[in-house]
Amino acid sequence: MPDAVVTMGTRHRRPVWAHFWAQQWNLAGGEKVPEVWIAAEGLARGADDVMGSLLHEAAHGRCSTRGEKDCNDAQYHNKFFRDSAQVLGLSVERSERKGYSVTSITDIARQRYREQIAALDAAIRAERTIPPSGTTATGEKRRNTNYRPASCQCRPVRTLRAAAGTWEGPPVICGGCNKPFVMTS
Repeated sequence: MPDAVVTMGTRHRRPVWAHFWAQQWNLAGGEKVPEVWIAAEGLARGADDVMGSLLHEAAHGRCSTRGEKDCNDAQYHNKFFRDSAQVLGLSVERSERKGYSVTSITDIARQRYREQIAALDAAIRAERTIPPSGTTATGEKRRNTNYRPASCQCRPVRTLRAAAGTWEGPPVICGGCNKPFVMTS
């Protein structure tokens, strides 16, 4: 596995505990090294699970070092990832959308990495709070910025997406059929 720069931050809306990103940092001598990013909110899961996330990212690092493409652009984890994760002591399950992406630390890995887990446990002194869904970090209600689709009566149907508030005002008229767009979901 390669040396890496480890960073930590908030996961915002992205539901991930960690990620591996190859060749993202330049060392003083010009060597490029990967980044392993840890979600600060994940510290609340405890040292075992944090180690599980680190091992998951280490499996990506192992594949990267070996020149194996372990994920596609949609983050579908393939057999190269599965095999590396198992070598490092993770159990691997297959998800329909992300392939062999569901990993958890095994009892064997807990034993193998007991000193590292103990060090993590001693080092975790704080955890970041995840704001309730639909609120900002200060507790204010988060504005819904999801774009909503709407269709007109043209054939073929024309569809456009706009913020939900757009559809609450005066009608948005299609230039083709001169009829209002109607939200479709």
